[in-house]
Amino acid sequence: MLRPYRFEHPNTEAMEMVTRGSYVAAAFFGLAYILYRKTSGFWPSVLVTIVLTGGIAGFWAVALTFLSNRMLLFALPLGVAIALMIQSSFVIQQVRRHFRRRGWLVRAP
Repeated sequence: MLRPYRFEHPNTEAMEMVTRGSYVAAAFFGLAYILYRKTSGFWPSVLVTIVLTGGIAGFWAVALTFLSNRMLLFALPLGVAIALMIQSSFVIQQVRRHFRRRGWLVRAP
């Protein structure tokens, strides 16, 4: 799931790397990571962040209503972890799409 990428520009031979640490940064700082990479896809990432935040809030409301305390200890952190994995994959996909549209070659390191 955390597949690293190496982007190479065909003319200038410039190289950019996306490592497993990039997935962690994208999970916790998704919008800031898009801005740091200076890539497109900021507004779709904003939308995904809003949807995931609403989904987590809804999940917490339902879980607090129907689950026992022991189940909450597992369900709530698991829900947050799944949302972070979805966000990191989406943000890295936006970065990859940006480089490919600009003509960069995508390689596995």
